[in-house]
Amino acid sequence: MLCEECKVNEASYTLSVMVGDEVTTRHLCGDCMAKMNMDIASGNIKSLLSSILSAITGNDTPEEKQAEVVCPRCRTTLSQFTKTGRLGCPACYEAFHEQLQPMLLQIHGRVQHAGRRPLRTEVAQRNRTLREELERQMEQAVAVEDFETAAALRDRLRALSEKEAAQ
Repeated sequence: MLCEECKVNEASYTLSVMVGDEVTTRHLCGDCMAKMNMDIASGNIKSLLSSILSAITGNDTPEEKQAEVVCPRCRTTLSQFTKTGRLGCPACYEAFHEQLQPMLLQIHGRVQHAGRRPLRTEVAQRNRTLREELERQMEQAVAVEDFETAAALRDRLRALSEKEAAQ
């Protein structure tokens, strides 16, 4: 069987990707598998994401290829996204909604954004940054078993929280 990625070499590896309840299996040659492993080891997320997307969606032959999905705003195609791992504009999320849902669910465990919102005031933003820094320092102090410093940082965090609550 030929490698489903390069379609040149003999496949010697099997890659299974589970998206929800569906398992997609791809057969890869040693070169393509080594490339994927190098992407993981080097932290090349762009190329790794492209490989994972390729494994999920598959590289269909022209006969099997369905109608190409295209973003109406920026004209980015699904195959371009699959190759690069980058969407062209915010409208791409809507255009590729069907294809992105399982991938986002697999990667993030949810399909809705759950990140932070910008705070309304500059003081609130500074307080959040300070709180995050104090939490980071406290975690480091606990990791090196410097409990006195960790307790002092904990007290500063409590004081900051009380000050914010009073405002």
